[in-house]
Amino acid sequence: MDRTRRRKNLRFVLAILAVIPVALLILHLIFERDFYGGDSILEMVYLILGVPILVFNLWAWYHPEIIEFLFWGDKGDQG
Repeated sequence: MDRTRRRKNLRFVLAILAVIPVALLILHLIFERDFYGGDSILEMVYLILGVPILVFNLWAWYHPEIIEFLFWGDKGDQG
């Protein structure tokens, strides 16, 4: 698979995964405004699932070479 197609597929998958942190944020801000606990399990879920997904999205859009190096190594255009 060539580099541009791999980047396009990676961006597509990460864009779909970006729905998770956005949904958690909407849930917390709109539907559960009266509930706040400093050690809430929802905050831990957001930290464990949401933040890494958002970071990978940022990398995929602005620095896709970082993602390629992490997943496929330093192979260049091969494979």
